[in-house]
Amino acid sequence: MTINNIQIDKQKLLSKSEVLECLRENGEDDRALAHIRDYYNNIFGNELTWRYPISDGKFLGTFIVIIKEGFLSLPYDSVDREDGELLELSGAALFDEDTIQCFIDDWRLFSEDLLNAMTNMLHILQSE
Repeated sequence: MTINNIQIDKQKLLSKSEVLECLRENGEDDRALAHIRDYYNNIFGNELTWRYPISDGKFLGTFIVIIKEGFLSLPYDSVDREDGELLELSGAALFDEDTIQCFIDDWRLFSEDLLNAMTNMLHILQSE
């Protein structure tokens, strides 16, 4: 499988249980997730985790992590100044096609709306 032009050997990916165990042992926050990012960066030259900072209606945002079983959502509901996002491991779940499509659609709407607003702001500032 290839993601962002990186050839991924699935056998070298962590499993869902390994990811959750690592997070539980290291604090269930963004700092704990750094262990997983470092592991993937050392093997694949990329962290293979992505922050999705848009609410899905249940959580403030989520991290998407590639694992042996597919793609894992690691949601968060709060952020700490020192530890970063505080993960809600009880909400950890594998993505299915419908869910990832919904995330894509929501991202596109968010991005287009923000870009349009900022473009309008620029035009207003330029006309003053």
